[in-house]
Amino acid sequence: MRVLVVGPDWEDGSEVGCINGLRAMGHQATLFDPRKYIGVPKPLQRYPLAYAAAEFVLRGTVREPFYFAQKPLLARAKELRVDLVLVVQLLWVLPETITELRACGIACAGWFPDAFTSFGRGTFLLAPWNGLFFQDRFMVQRLRQSLSADFVHHLPECMDRVFHRPIPLTEEDRRTYSADVATFGNYYPYRAKLIEPLLDGTLDVKLWGARPPSWLHHKAHDFWAGKVVQGDEKCKAMLAAKIALNTNHYAGIGDVNKRTFELGGMGAFQLTDNRPALNEYFEVGKEVVTFDGRADLKEKVQYYLARPDERQRIAQAAAERAHRDHTFEKRLEVLLRTVGFEPYPASASA
Repeated sequence: MRVLVVGPDWEDGSEVGCINGLRAMGHQATLFDPRKYIGVPKPLQRYPLAYAAAEFVLRGTVREPFYFAQKPLLARAKELRVDLVLVVQLLWVLPETITELRACGIACAGWFPDAFTSFGRGTFLLAPWNGLFFQDRFMVQRLRQSLSADFVHHLPECMDRVFHRPIPLTEEDRRTYSADVATFGNYYPYRAKLIEPLLDGTLDVKLWGARPPSWLHHKAHDFWAGKVVQGDEKCKAMLAAKIALNTNHYAGIGDVNKRTFELGGMGAFQLTDNRPALNEYFEVGKEVVTFDGRADLKEKVQYYLARPDERQRIAQAAAERAHRDHTFEKRLEVLLRTVGFEPYPASASA
């Protein structure tokens, strides 16, 4: 089958993961990046600030930053004669676009990879989806009950076998990325406050990701590692750290984040905040280690820094579990069946 995946072409983002997973399953998958159609000149498209400026201007004029991408999206879907449009960034496709795609006989599915606090205006709820998938069971239950939305389903996050896997480290890699504790992501106040006990100067801590915002007056700035890491560099940064720290968003109620699965797939030793949903995906104590609160975080860090063999056993078990149970292929198999497609082409399964 032919699938058009809508979203940015970030190296190891969910959209590229969907492309890799669908192709591994034997489907034809194409990425449509709406950012290329919102007025950013091609020479500037490599700069994130250019997109941020364009979005700011569009929000003050046409209100929907990706308004101008809708017609090219429709044209591309028709040109490729796709069977399914899969949207990850739900806020980037307007309800009327989904309506027109459905009128053309094209199935549409959305897979939202974030907490409900990122719903924005939530206009995607007005679109006639074949299936709408969320990582958080709380959101699924609320939407199904409140809106009688039987097209809403649970589908957890996962990892991409192409990018999230154990890779060997050179001595140069170890010099560049080594740390007692490292993590990647954005540094908002909740996360900065949570990791505060690790930032007292006694530990080698590296915080990879975008520069902490200027309004965040916090010592997290002092531990910023200087850049965003993606792909192999992300693997190296997490594998070179003795402990890969994972802190879930405070608005994640019945879920765990994508980082949970990525770190597992990499074979990094993961220390994460305790979430009930975690037990559905990894065996706590054998494949991942959890902490409850800031004091326990500091104690667990000290405990496992002194036990490299135990860290290695847990990290290896996590990698085996992630690559067996938590790949994009596994998740997409569920998604495709739910919206009425056979997950594997006859030629691929023969």
